[in-house]
Amino acid sequence: MSNSSLNKLPIYAALGVPEIWRYDGNQLIVCILNNYNYVESDYSLTFPWLKIADLLPFIQQSLKQGETVTLKKFRQWVKQQTS
Repeated sequence: MSNSSLNKLPIYAALGVPEIWRYDGNQLIVCILNNYNYVESDYSLTFPWLKIADLLPFIQQSLKQGETVTLKKFRQWVKQQTS
């Protein structure tokens, strides 16, 4: 996380934002609010069945192949994961 985003985390925590998602160009990080502090997590509170590391290939693919192709593949993958 960049210094500017770190400075904003206390504001998000004070507002009660339950989780923050950050992509730095290399990795996707999800931070969960825990006792007014954010801690990194491998899973999302919103999507507990979803391992965050599984999203990184889709993000990287979207940069190469575009959003439309990637969204179609992502939707197919989600259906497989949730059925």
